[in-house]
Parts: sequence; structure tokens; C-alpha cells
Amino acid sequence: FALKSNGLAGLSTLFAASPKAASKVLQSSQVPFMAILVAIQRPPPGREGREAQSNAVECLFLATGEQKTRQSLVECGGVDIILTALSDGEEGSSGLMRAKLVAVLAIIAGHNKDVREEIFDRMDFLLELRHALDTAREGSAQARGGKIGAPSVEESRRLFRALYESIACLTIHGEFKESLQASKKTLKAIQDLPSAKDLLEDTNLAFQFTTIVYNLCRSREDKTRPKKKEFPFNELTDDDLNAIEQFYDKMPAEARPVKNGEIDSGSKELADQFRSWCVLQSGDMTKRLPDGTATTGSNMISHLGKCVAHGSMRVKTIAAMTLKYLCAEQSHRRYIVSSGGVRTLLALVDVDDETARDAARQALAQICISTNPVLLPYSEQLDAVRPLVETLEHNHELLQFEAAMGLTNLLTASDELRSRAVQGKAWSSCRDLLFSDNERVQRAGLEAMCNLTMAPEILERFAEGKCPLEIKVFISFSSSEDKGSAVASSGALAMLASCDEVAVQIAAHESFGGLLDALLEVADPVVQHRLACAVCAVLAAEGLPEQAAAKTRAALSKRNALGFCSKDAELCVRQALDDGGGDVKASGA
Repeated sequence: FALKSNGLAGLSTLFAASPKAASKVLQSSQVPFMAILVAIQRPPPGREGREAQSNAVECLFLATGEQKTRQSLVECGGVDIILTALSDGEEGSSGLMRAKLVAVLAIIAGHNKDVREEIFDRMDFLLELRHALDTAREGSAQARGGKIGAPSVEESRRLFRALYESIACLTIHGEFKESLQASKKTLKAIQDLPSAKDLLEDTNLAFQFTTIVYNLCRSREDKTRPKKKEFPFNELTDDDLNAIEQFYDKMPAEARPVKNGEIDSGSKELADQFRSWCVLQSGDMTKRLPDGTATTGSNMISHLGKCVAHGSMRVKTIAAMTLKYLCAEQSHRRYIVSSGGVRTLLALVDVDDETARDAARQALAQICISTNPVLLPYSEQLDAVRPLVETLEHNHELLQFEAAMGLTNLLTASDELRSRAVQGKAWSSCRDLLFSDNERVQRAGLEAMCNLTMAPEILERFAEGKCPLEIKVFISFSSSEDKGSAVASSGALAMLASCDEVAVQIAAHESFGGLLDALLEVADPVVQHRLACAVCAVLAAEGLPEQAAAKTRAALSKRNALGFCSKDAELCVRQALDDGGGDVKASGA
């Protein structure tokens, strides 16, 4: 017995040092393989028997990563032996050896449909998985604490990786996800397994964690996923590359991302439940936003941030897609902000994979649309400008629209931010949107330009007569049948005209008569007020030629005679006619 135990201990050491070499030993002869199974099935009595069984379990645990070993284990009845060994103890009991046997079963279940069904039928798999995860986490805590007899940190992480690898394969399937959704304790145990330090230090573990969250948030209706053929190999270290390639090599044919739709990832409703759990229920930590508002943070989002911080490009690609799913629901976004999600997204907006890059930028735009900019740290406000401006040039209209809307809201934050946007060519990019065939994209571009008119750099361009096209466009859109476009354009004109030099340029423009006509014809009170402010500001401008002043005064008198649908417009016009102008102001978009 002592000799057998020592032999199994030596084999486990070989597996730990070189799994492929040890696998060849198992494939070359049935003797060591059967010795492992016999030691698990019928361990000799006494301490030496327990040691032999423990070493045999370690061998099997380390060997199951090889596809040929898994196949041999299934063919020789090894699954039945493991299930029988587990049934001899108390279901759900703890213990490192039991946790490793559960990990072996989980890996095989993730790679073989028939075996998966047998395992799930003969045992409460989710209960056993939860206790295995708890045991692994406790062992890691003991290792970090230097407890005598505890496994090393690397041994703990080896168990982490094995459990996560199996869960990553299992969560591809909607059927397993349905069972997991009903077992919140197991779901919580999956999330709580690694510490932030584990994810920062172990890129393989970070990859598997990110993959699990991605799988949970994905439904059969989500047609886009990262493709291995697009993987940026040149951006990876050798260790990262080897770890990811080994992971995909070990995946079964049914789980490899060859064709979309071959695997049922579950319903949209199921994915929505997981997305809500990831954002709203995965954390106990209470955080405060920059304005002091208390909000609950999400551990999942925080962990994803750790994975992205030191993960491979593949990790970043998957994380970008995951955050896109999580940001799709507006109510999730404030929790993503409070959990550091914006900084994580900013680390993803330049990834090499185009689909993932678009996903990160779209998620960032959606957050900027629905979040008060003051809730974002100043550095995040500034860093968000460039990717949003660049997305304005995308060929997808939805991305253009959301980027423009997010930028519009962000531009209300500060003069410094508006200057950053102008320096980043936001003005010309927004102007180009006005020539889109999509009315909503046009309106979004106008609203962004309206808020950019508050920037000193933009006012200077208008005052110097460098923006005749913009004046023409604003006047034209102020008569638009689309109320949003008319509101944005008339607001922009009102703010521009509050600067005397710009007001003179507007009055000298060939389209100025169109502005006066728009004031006479408008029937919407909001637009009427803004147009009235613009025209009255022109009349009050210093240096306005008398001919233009007379033309403007005549239009205001006619509007006064026709009456008003806006009380504010009425007061503005009558004051201008009484004293020749005054301080006239209008709000932005």
C-alpha cells in the first residue's frame, strides 16, 4: 500500500509538472490508469489507504484536462466509480478530496452531453458544485494565511481554474443556466470564488471568470460573439496565448464557437434575469456616487474591472460584449457607474476586435445618455469624449445616434469638457450628421452642436465669419417639422446671437430672412420662444447695420401684431420693441 501510494504521489507530481507528459503515460498503458481508479474505488484501510486515495484523486484531477484521458475515463466506467465514491459520503459535505472529484465530474459534464445527463440524474450536482466552490475558497484563504497543512496558493488556484473551466463550458447551455438560475446560492458561490487579487494575478482565471459572466448574460437571440479567428495573437504574451489555446482545445465540438446558433444559450428572458442579478444582486457593498447618493455596487462589475485591468486582449474582448449586454437595460447603468464600470469601459474602447470595440463604445454612450455627468469623475468625463466623437463617424446609424446623444449630455458638464470636444473635432463630426438620411441622427447632431455653441472656440469661429454653412443649417432646421430638430436649431441660434459679433454675422447672412420668416410662421411655443430670443438678440447687438435693424424690427412688430403662443416669447419681443433690445438668453439643448 505504501508503495502504491508513493507511486501515485509521484504520478501526481509528474502531472503537476507536465500534464501532457503524464497523459502519455496513462495512454501508453492501462496499468497506472486502473491503479488510479482502484485506489479511488476501493482504498485500503488505514492512513496509507487514505493517502493512496488522495494521491489517486489528485492524479485524476490533474489528468482530466486532457481530452483523451476524459474519453478513456468515460469508456472504462470511471464516471460510475466517481459517482459511487461520492455517494459513500454525505451529500454536499466538504473536503478537498471531494471537491476535486466534483471538479472532475464537472469537467466531464461540460464536455459530454450524455455524461452530463447521467451526472445530473444521479446526484444533486449544483449542491455538490456549491460545496466544492466553498471548499476551494476556504482552502485559498488558509493558504494565504499560511495555515499548516493547507494547500499552496498555486494548488488552490489550480482547483479554481478546474472548477471555472467546467462552469464556463456548462454555462454555454441554456438548460444548465435554467438550473443555475434556480440555485442562487451556487450562483453566489461561483461569483465569490476568486478574490480581486486572484483575478489580477492569474490571467487564465480572469479569462474563465469573464467567459462565465459572458455566457450567463447571452441568449440565443444574441447573434454576435467573439470569434477565435479574429483573436489578436500578436497582442498576447506566450503564457496568455497558451492558456487560451489550451482552453479551446479542451472544449468539446458542441461548445466551440464555430457556427452561431448551434448551441442553445437559453431564452432572452433567462439572460435578462442573469443580467439583472449580475448588476443588482451580486454585491453586498454599499457605495456612494460623487454627488453623495448611496447606491449598491455590483461585485460582478467590479470583478470584470479587475479582469480587464491585467487580462489578455481576449479577456477585454469578452468583457466588452458582456458590458454591452448589461448596459442595454437603462435601470442597470447607475449601478454599473457606481461599481467602476465606466473606467472599465474606457479601457475597452480601443480593443482590436471591431465588434467588441463597437460594443464598448455603445455601452459608454448609453451610460452617458442616461447619467448626470456630475456623477462621473472629472477624468472619466474627459476620457469619454474621444471615443464618443470617433463613434460619430461610424457607418451604423444607431451607434452614431447614441454617441451623439451621449455627447450632448456630457457637454453640459463644463467649459473644459466642451473645449476638449472641440479640439477632438466634435463640431465637424456633429455637423456631418446633419446630412444623414436618418431624421433621428440629424436631430442628435443638432442637439450636440447646440450644446457646443457654448464653447468659446465655437463662438470665436462664428464671430470671425468662418461658419456660414452652420448659420444656414441652423436657420433651415429651425423650421423643421421635427420638433426636436427645430428646438435644437432655434436654441443654438439664440445662444449664438447673445454674442454681439455673432449676431451681426447672422444678420448679414443670406438666410437671415428665413429666420425672420420662421419666427412669423412658428406655432410651437418652445420654438417660438427660442426664435424670439434669437431675433431680439440680433436687434440688440452692437454694431448692427441700420438696414438690418429696420428689417428685424419690422419682423418683430409683425409677430407682435399676429400674437403669440408663448408667453415668454411675447415678453421678449415687446421688451425688444420698447427699448431696442436687452439681455436675451435661451437654454441649450
